[in-house]
Amino acid sequence: MSNADPFGVFGSSESLGVIKSKIPLESELSLYTLQIRDLQRRVPVVSDKALIDLVNGIQVSGDVVRYRKSRNFFGRLIDKVTGGERERELLVQGNLITGQATLHQWILELTDSLNISRVGLEVTQKSLELTQKSLLEARNAIRNQRQSLDELRHLIQAVSKDLSDRIHKLENRVSANEDLERIINAWAAERTYVGLPWAVQIALLSREVFSSSVALYELGSTDTQFRQRLIDKLVVESRYREVPSQFNGLSDVADIMWKGMQNNEDGDISTSLLETYSVQSQQLMNMPHLFVLGRTLELAMLQTETRPSSPGQCAVALCQAQIAEISQISSPTDFITAIVEETANHCSALIGNSKSRKS
Repeated sequence: MSNADPFGVFGSSESLGVIKSKIPLESELSLYTLQIRDLQRRVPVVSDKALIDLVNGIQVSGDVVRYRKSRNFFGRLIDKVTGGERERELLVQGNLITGQATLHQWILELTDSLNISRVGLEVTQKSLELTQKSLLEARNAIRNQRQSLDELRHLIQAVSKDLSDRIHKLENRVSANEDLERIINAWAAERTYVGLPWAVQIALLSREVFSSSVALYELGSTDTQFRQRLIDKLVVESRYREVPSQFNGLSDVADIMWKGMQNNEDGDISTSLLETYSVQSQQLMNMPHLFVLGRTLELAMLQTETRPSSPGQCAVALCQAQIAEISQISSPTDFITAIVEETANHCSALIGNSKSRKS
């Protein structure tokens, strides 16, 4: 008896074909499998009972078929006389065995599926471990990327701040340049400070320049190039002004200044603008030339009985005694340079102190 026909029921190819035609299709087996699995989930012990019944049913059906096939000649003759009863019974019993064999095959398939499931679980577990490892690597990569993004953000902020500072500095420089050109051009065109003595014009013009965007630019950049530009422009334009022909010192410049006042109104305005009483003594130490100009005008505005014969010399003497030594003034360039530098320092100090109080 071959392994393909364990129960000896598949005697002919015809009966074998009939039996094979009754075997359920793969899709049907899958449906049966799902039904059994659903039942097994509900009642776990049903799988043991189904396996026992399957084995018993296969053994009983095999015994019946073997008994039918082992009958003697007379028995088979009676079966032939009665018709195809024997064939029908064999077919029914063969189908029963086929169904039970199919169920047996399903058990084998289920067993294989369980084995595959175990392998699948192991593969899945390994895949999950790899996935977890990949997620950890991804998390570390994201953390590193976040750190890189933070560094990039700080770098962008620094670059943005630097660009903003540069733009702000450039805007201040443009504004300072525009203010300088506007003030100098108005003075050169004799639209401002008309009729005032040359020394007063230089002092007031310097104050106007360093009360504009020029002072703000210097405070924000520590660049003092506008001082030299102003000095150069004043020296050039002074060639066309009534400048003292000889510079024998600051006292002579101061006396020529107050004597050049055309009227008392100009004297009052100039004295009010250049006065030094409201300036702190510590600041006066850094502006001796401006102190001499202001004190000269103040002395010159006194009554004739009390006014000294040389207010300029008196102012210089007071400065040297109370404020500071005065550098030698021997040319218009020396005077312009001293006035511009002192005015620029004084205005920058005032603006800087004002910003400090606000902050």
